Amino acid sequence: MSLQAKVLNFFLKKYIKNVQSPVHERSYVEARVMMNQQGYTNQSTPFISKLLQKFVFKNSKSNIQVDEIKLGSIRTLKFSHEKFEENKCILYFHGGGYVAGSPETHQNMLLLLAKLSSKNIYAIDYSLSPEHPFPQAIEDAISSYNALLKLGYESKNIVFGGDSAGGNLALVTTLKLQETKKKLPSKIFLLSPWADLTGEGQSIRDNSMSDPYLSYDDWLNTSLSMKKTVEEWYAPNQNYKDPLISPVFANYYNFPETLIQVSDIEILFSDSKEVTSKIKKGDNKVTLSVYKDLPHVWQIFTFLPEAKDALNEISSFLSC
Repeated sequence: MSLQAKVLNFFLKKYIKNVQSPVHERSYVEARVMMNQQGYTNQSTPFISKLLQKFVFKNSKSNIQVDEIKLGSIRTLKFSHEKFEENKCILYFHGGGYVAGSPETHQNMLLLLAKLSSKNIYAIDYSLSPEHPFPQAIEDAISSYNALLKLGYESKNIVFGGDSAGGNLALVTTLKLQETKKKLPSKIFLLSPWADLTGEGQSIRDNSMSDPYLSYDDWLNTSLSMKKTVEEWYAPNQNYKDPLISPVFANYYNFPETLIQVSDIEILFSDSKEVTSKIKKGDNKVTLSVYKDLPHVWQIFTFLPEAKDALNEISSFLSC
C-alpha cells in the first residue's frame, strides 16, 4: 500500500467514518453533502472534511473535452478527444448508493480513464432516490443505451462501466436488456459493485471495522444503515432478492466479458466475490482483481498510485 493510501485511509476514518450520524438519524442528504454534490452544503461539516472534499472533487486540468449533452432525455457528460475512435464508447454509471452522486462527482476519474483508454465516455445523470425510486434508474440507463444505438454506435462497440451502486446499475441494466432480448454491450467493468442489497453480505460482518469510510465499526449498524438506504429510499416495499435489485442472486448466461475490481478491506468485498462466482458458474468470462488495503472505489482518488494502476488495468481490459 502506498504512503498516499495510508494517509487517505487515516483521514477517511477520522473525518468521515468517525463523525457520521447514528443510523436512525442518517439522511440521504448527508451522502450528497459528503460527495460534494452541487446544491448540497453543510456549514457544520468539519474544516478537515471540507478540505478533503475539495481535494478529491476539485476538477483536474485535462486536454479531454467535456460537454454536457442529452442522451434521449437524460443529462449526460461526454468526455471526448479528436484522436479517440469515434465508433467506440463507454457508458458509465456513477456510484452513490442510488441516492447521491453525479457525473461531476466522478469527473476526475473519468477524465483520466478517457485519456488512458482513448475512448469516448458518456456518464449519465440518472434519476436518484428517494425522489425517483426503483426502477427509474434502470429505465434511465436503458434509455441512454438506446440513445447511443440511435447515434450510430453498435452494441459490440459499447462498454458498460460503473462503481458501487453504478456497478449494480451496469449489471442489472445488462440483465434487463437480456431479459427483453436486446443486444448487449461488449464488455462490462465494475468498481466495487454493490450487488447484494439485502444488507446481509458476509463482508459487512468481516470488514466493518477495516473499511475506512463506508461503514460503522459495529457491523450491525452497518447492516441497518444499508437496509435503511434500500428499504426507505431506493426500493421501498420490494423483494430485495430480486435479481434486478440484488444482482448477486441472478443467473448469468451468455453474459459480456466482465472485469471486477475490489479492495479486500471494504464491506462490499463479498459482493464482488459472489458475483464473480455466479458469472463463472454460467460459463462466462470474468476477472476478479483484488487490491489490498484500499478504500471503497479508490479509483476516484486519482492522486493514489493504486488508482492509476486500476485505471490502467481497465484500459488494458478494454483494448483486448
